[in-house]
Amino acid sequence: MERQLFILKARPGDEGRDEIVLTISNINMKEQEDKSTSSQADVESANSTKDETKGAKQTFSCDTCTFTSSRASSFNRHVKSHTSEKSHLCHLCLKTFRTVTLLRNHLNTHTGTRPYKCGDCDMAFVTSGELVRHRRYKHTHEKPFKCSMCKYASVEASKLKRHIRSHTGERPYQCSLCSYASKDTYKLKRHMRTHSGEKPYECHVCHARFTQSGTMKIHVLQKHSENVPKYECPHCATIIARKSDLRVHLRNLHTYKATEMKCRYCSSVFHERYALIQHQKTHKNEKRFKCEHCDYACKQERHMTAHVRTHTGEKPFACPACNKCFRQKQLLNVHFKKYHDPSFIPTVYECPKCGKGFSRWNNMNRHSEKCDPAQKKPATSGKGKNVKKKNQTVPKEAVKEA
Repeated sequence: MERQLFILKARPGDEGRDEIVLTISNINMKEQEDKSTSSQADVESANSTKDETKGAKQTFSCDTCTFTSSRASSFNRHVKSHTSEKSHLCHLCLKTFRTVTLLRNHLNTHTGTRPYKCGDCDMAFVTSGELVRHRRYKHTHEKPFKCSMCKYASVEASKLKRHIRSHTGERPYQCSLCSYASKDTYKLKRHMRTHSGEKPYECHVCHARFTQSGTMKIHVLQKHSENVPKYECPHCATIIARKSDLRVHLRNLHTYKATEMKCRYCSSVFHERYALIQHQKTHKNEKRFKCEHCDYACKQERHMTAHVRTHTGEKPFACPACNKCFRQKQLLNVHFKKYHDPSFIPTVYECPKCGKGFSRWNNMNRHSEKCDPAQKKPATSGKGKNVKKKNQTVPKEAVKEA
């Protein structure tokens, strides 16, 4: 079926006059329908391809670790965590950061800006993460991070990760000076003070110094209680300095919980955290792990694992430099740093009285308490070994004369 299309166009002509041009076109309607159908099919095909592409999300995988993400922004932010590059500079203190978000949060600490405001109270925060934690702790009491091995739940993912190590026995944070290992960085930092002798917490009344804040608070309550308001818990003998801390104490320890809390050492269950804690103290000195080969018993499973290797002779931790083997990974680390790490400089703690050196601060401190430089030991021969005096023989003639 053919139809004619008439098109009139006006264009400037000679002598300033406009010319009218008539264009007549013959159109085959069947071809046009086929073309329109074909073009419509192409559009539908393109849309379906777009929908398929949209449905199948692309996954970004990190080459360094097992991290994956469907969002390019999250993936790029994660990749920066593996590099030491910090290209975002604070113009106020010249500190650098990996991401713009971290820099923006840091600048808020300079300006005092707290853009994230709590809808339930008057508090405001520098970062959105701080606001989320505040709301969970103070208002919603939500604990989204749950342990898969017990009923423990936490407000923060980092606390759940630390808790899981109580099940696995993992202690990834190891002391560089001895065989001590910890489940978290805080306890390792506190342990390192036993080597350094550092006491960062000072009493504001008598200026005595302490290695832990808790020890300092107990000192203030016991020695300077006349200067500190005291709030006594009505359920237990605990004395607390601040009223807000008493409220937290009552909520955390003496509030009835519908969910049963099971003792980690036996099958007993409790509905109050304080009762659970008091019960678990009865297991404190209980040596639950007993050796099958001898009479040895201990309180922690990791100690038993290390002990059993003294019977089996197993030494699974081999030094990569000299192939010497050890029963514990901590002993391997101490060995490697001492004998194979050229950059390792052992810490020496000198006695302030006599100058004698020790590798451990507590040994030096114990020596210093008994050290008396004025009292010198007599020199001994034979490299310090005691030399027995030989009995002098008396001639028989001299005995007879006597």
